Amino acid sequence: MNKNNQQTSRRKFIKKITQYSIGGAAINAFGLTSMLSAQQALADEQDYKALVYVFLAGGNDSFNMLAPKGASPLRTNYETGRRNISLSSETLHELQLQQTAKVYNDLSHQGFGLHPACGDLADMFNNQELAFICNIGNLVKPTTRQAILDKSAELPPQLYSHSDQQLQFQSEPVKPFRFGWGGRMAELLTDFNQSTTVSPLISVAGLNSFQVSLGNQLSTYAMGMDGAASLSGFNGSRKTILNNGLSSVDNTSHLMIQKYRDIFNSAKQAEVVVKDSFTAAESLGVNYNDAFEEAGVAASKIGRQLKSVAKMIAGRQSTGNNRPIFFVKMGGFDGHQNLLTSHQSLLAELNGALKAFRNVLVEQGDFDKTLTFVGSEFGRTLTPNGDGEDAGTGTDHAWGGHAIALGGMINGGQLFGTHPDLALNQGLDASKGRGRWIPTTATSQVNSVMAHWFGVSKQNIPLLFPSISNFADPFQQQANLNFIK
Repeated sequence: MNKNNQQTSRRKFIKKITQYSIGGAAINAFGLTSMLSAQQALADEQDYKALVYVFLAGGNDSFNMLAPKGASPLRTNYETGRRNISLSSETLHELQLQQTAKVYNDLSHQGFGLHPACGDLADMFNNQELAFICNIGNLVKPTTRQAILDKSAELPPQLYSHSDQQLQFQSEPVKPFRFGWGGRMAELLTDFNQSTTVSPLISVAGLNSFQVSLGNQLSTYAMGMDGAASLSGFNGSRKTILNNGLSSVDNTSHLMIQKYRDIFNSAKQAEVVVKDSFTAAESLGVNYNDAFEEAGVAASKIGRQLKSVAKMIAGRQSTGNNRPIFFVKMGGFDGHQNLLTSHQSLLAELNGALKAFRNVLVEQGDFDKTLTFVGSEFGRTLTPNGDGEDAGTGTDHAWGGHAIALGGMINGGQLFGTHPDLALNQGLDASKGRGRWIPTTATSQVNSVMAHWFGVSKQNIPLLFPSISNFADPFQQQANLNFIK
């Protein structure tokens, strides 16, 4: 635990002692009980973990987000494939890898850099707070280029389709869809959320597949980007009529009316809980507005969402959740045209939002407890859609892509999984020369590592990812997925 987190825990411990003591006296006739209660509160606090799932909708061109530098065959393959959308080595923010990256075909590479708009992400990587997981994607089972060309491979349903691959990225590559792995995981970890006043599944980006539970045992609480979603038109005479009407509903009333009452009351309660959480967060003295304004993302959707998530984490005493799962979404990554311009803008927003989020989490003492995952339904083709010097070109839907893991528990400064060798028309290229990389790591393998950190036993991992038995054990060294300490 770093010094900042130790100081924050001590502050919260002292605050609990005061709360549980009579008249603020720590030792009195009830002092022992008060101290034990405060110690239990601190124990609960230290057991807290949050998962923040940041989804980049549209297919992030992650091979320009993270790119090879230096004179090497990997860099040559990158420039040959990317052509007019390649980024020069000089513009990339250099990464200081703690270990040489593993590259497909028994190769390795040390020189990598981040997109010019990702300077803060590069700093976090070099400070060993952030890692990349290379070439992950939806897989039913391992496959090869030859099997795909022979049409004998078992592939994810509707491969390259946005809607289908988003659904599968947040669950498993099967049909029909049954549950999102975040929703199912919350069901498996209900023991951590016994005294909850609001669902542990909290979205600041609307309803989503990731948080769908099995049999809808748990529902997602979808709050607004800036806080509680207030009931529309609930004021004046409408408020009086509605309250009077619902107050007469009892167990003899129609089942649909009872259900409406329950949902309505739940929404009102959740609004109070969120407001209490925000109030508690702001009492810590963290200037959330300044952090996101300085990063230039105070008005952006991704910035607003992450600021609200940070406040919910800080004010968690109001929710009673020790294992909350947050869903955040950023759109616009379907870059068929004007990739260089649009991607620059998108990555600048993402870079600033993650930097501000990291800063406030550190200040409030929660960086070691919060795992942030950033991924997209698929990568983009290595080759551009247009030839020549057309600067307005983009890329097409592909398959494998890179993901980000951020937090105090991350083995930062490393590239995990296996990076493709970027060689066209051979090896991992699932297409005839477009650079659609067969994933070298299944999303279910990566998600299994995160789920286990979050509290799911290894024995229960197949309940989340039934296809996990088709792949190498993600917890064994050869998988190269030890991105969590």
